[in-house]
Amino acid sequence: MLPQKLQPVAIQERIQTIDIIRGFALFGILIINFTVDAGMTEPWAGFTGFIDQLVYWPIAFFMNDKFVAIYCFLFGLGFSIQMLRAKENNSPFVFVYLRRLIVLYIIGAIHQILTRGDIVGDYAMAGVLLLILHWLPRKLLPVLAVLCFLVPWTRQLINGMNQKTMSNQRTINVDPNLLDKYVGVYKIENGNIHVITRKADSLLGDGPARHYELIPKTENVFKRADMNATYTFLKDSTGKVNEVLMEGPATAHGRRIDMNVEEMLKKQQQQQKAVVNNRPQETRSYKKFVIGNAQAFWNKLKNWSWKNYFWGFSIKGILPLFLMGLYFGRRKVFYNIAENRLFLKNVMKWGLIIGMTSFAIALGFDAWNYFNGIKDESYSLLTRHFLYAAWDFLGVMGMALGYVAGMALLLDKADWKKRLSFLGPIGRMGLTNYLIQAIIISITIDSYGFNLNGKAGPAWRLLMALVTFAFIIILSRWWFKRFRIGPVEWLWRSLTYLKFQPMRLKSSDKAEEKEKEKN
Repeated sequence: MLPQKLQPVAIQERIQTIDIIRGFALFGILIINFTVDAGMTEPWAGFTGFIDQLVYWPIAFFMNDKFVAIYCFLFGLGFSIQMLRAKENNSPFVFVYLRRLIVLYIIGAIHQILTRGDIVGDYAMAGVLLLILHWLPRKLLPVLAVLCFLVPWTRQLINGMNQKTMSNQRTINVDPNLLDKYVGVYKIENGNIHVITRKADSLLGDGPARHYELIPKTENVFKRADMNATYTFLKDSTGKVNEVLMEGPATAHGRRIDMNVEEMLKKQQQQQKAVVNNRPQETRSYKKFVIGNAQAFWNKLKNWSWKNYFWGFSIKGILPLFLMGLYFGRRKVFYNIAENRLFLKNVMKWGLIIGMTSFAIALGFDAWNYFNGIKDESYSLLTRHFLYAAWDFLGVMGMALGYVAGMALLLDKADWKKRLSFLGPIGRMGLTNYLIQAIIISITIDSYGFNLNGKAGPAWRLLMALVTFAFIIILSRWWFKRFRIGPVEWLWRSLTYLKFQPMRLKSSDKAEEKEKEKN
């Protein structure tokens, strides 16, 4: 048989259950992005009223991070479905899919610069790994998903223990007169200001939102005590210290500027206090907002490395969830729910039991710390890493998979599928709606817009999220009465297949859509 050209999925080939689950995930993402994940809405940020806390804690427990995890899972699932479809049609897959990822990365880059988001670009980058890993035997995928979290987690724990050992050691005694030469104000290439002052045989640094200690390793190289980073002070041709090189998770340069240290230190500490109290003191224009995002994006791109590429996606949970989505797709779970009912019931049961128990422990610590005024730093490194695993892996992944399995079982019932069918159009244009809600949230929360950070609590933000979602429901429903595909999805497909895709609905497609609504 001659290979066929890979084509976009037709309307009749779509799996409605997946569209509804994607719409469900977008609903949760919108809620958490408006409330607990937006920052400056926590009880310790000053929103201690009964209604605000009644909104905050349940959303934090049942929704925070889980719905982003579902969206991530669906990416891996979509990859496997496209791969299986290409195999069935004897169509080329790899190069078309790489073009798809490149276009998605460009969309994500624009999204990151113009709004507050960065996850779309990460999905595109991590998606490349699926092209390598999808050849593995199906049974290995869940094991690999666990290892992709466990190995980086263990690595972080070991590095943290080494850091702690190093932070307790003084490798060299530096002449106090030499330390004085490093004292000054340094402007970092991303626009942030760091003020370096001296305390005994160490240096103290004050950044935009954090106070930290620099411990000497050599005469001009210092270890930053609160993270795995080193500061190297550099001299010009005259011997004057005029630059600092910051090396750690990312690399940045700072140039010494002629400003009064005491005045800048006072201003920096006021800004830190404003961050702690979640009351921003100044607003910035959209132009500055975009420039700052562009600089951050460029720095991230400039300091890209294969090592950070793999470890980053594993720690964030993206790759493990991609692999679980790939596993579900390879099992063809959503092609026949009835045949996979026992599997889905077990995933739902154990996912929710393990996930809710783990997340209750992790969130319980947050609640205990808040009500008793305890700082996270007071716990041992091992305890903090255990809580991190309980939250980000066992809790989030367990509950996310439990939700997916539960939704699949629920949607296998015709009456529930009909009740929740309004989520289908939202999921069909999932990327468009994700970007729309990101734009609305950015305009609402950020300083160039309504600047609600530190002003509107969780209760008000929940109300805004529900209004926004109602708008997205109406928009999605209106759109698919006229068009075959969402606008961003249309652009994505057209650039992927290097051909303008049909967008307007034909009369036969409209009849099919009406029939779906009846059913």
